[in-house]
Amino acid sequence: MIWGATAGFVTAPLIHFLAQRSRFRTVRPHAAGWATLAAGSVTVGAVAVLIRPIAAAAVYAISMAAVLVAAAVDATEQRLPNAPTVGAGVFALAALSTVTTLTGAGNPWIAAASGAIFGCWILLWALTVRGGYGLGDVKLAVTCGILLGWLSWLAVAIGILATQVVIALALGMGRLRRKGRMALGPAFLTGLLAAVLLV
Repeated sequence: MIWGATAGFVTAPLIHFLAQRSRFRTVRPHAAGWATLAAGSVTVGAVAVLIRPIAAAAVYAISMAAVLVAAAVDATEQRLPNAPTVGAGVFALAALSTVTTLTGAGNPWIAAASGAIFGCWILLWALTVRGGYGLGDVKLAVTCGILLGWLSWLAVAIGILATQVVIALALGMGRLRRKGRMALGPAFLTGLLAAVLLV
C-alpha cells in the first residue's frame, strides 16, 4: 500500500494534466488544487495495489485515476466529461477481460452485468428524481459497476450501498444550502474506493 501511495503521489502531475485536457478550467497550480489532486492520487494508488493479480492492479490504477479526474471536474464544474467516464469503462472491461483470459482471475461477465445493473439503477433515479442525477452520473455508474463487478458481487453490493449513502448526504446538504444540483462524481469515487478496501 505504501508503494501504491507513493506511485499515486508521483503521478499526481499526470492526473492534473488529464484534468486540464478534460477542460477542467478551475484546476490551477496553487496549493489547494495540488493538495486535493495529490491526496486523491495517493488514495487511488494505495487502493489499486490491493488488487491481484498485478496486471489487474495496473488496470484499476488507470481506471480509478480517470474516475478521479471525472469526479474533480464534476466537483467544480458540475459536469462529467465523456472521455474519463466512458473511456475508463470501455478500457476497464476490455483490459480486465484480457487479464481474466491470461490469469483466470476475476469475471468480466459479472463486470458487464454489474455495470448494466448500476447504470440502470442510477438511470431509474435520474428519470424519477428531479434535479438529482444527470446522464453523466449514469455513465459513471456503469464504469464503477464494471470495476466493482470484476472483483465480486459483494464488492458490487458494498460499492452501490456506499455510493448511495454518500449521494444521500450530498443531496441532503444541497437542499439545506438550497443548491439546485450537487456534484455526485465524488460520491461514486468514494463508493468505489470503499468497496475495494473492504472486499
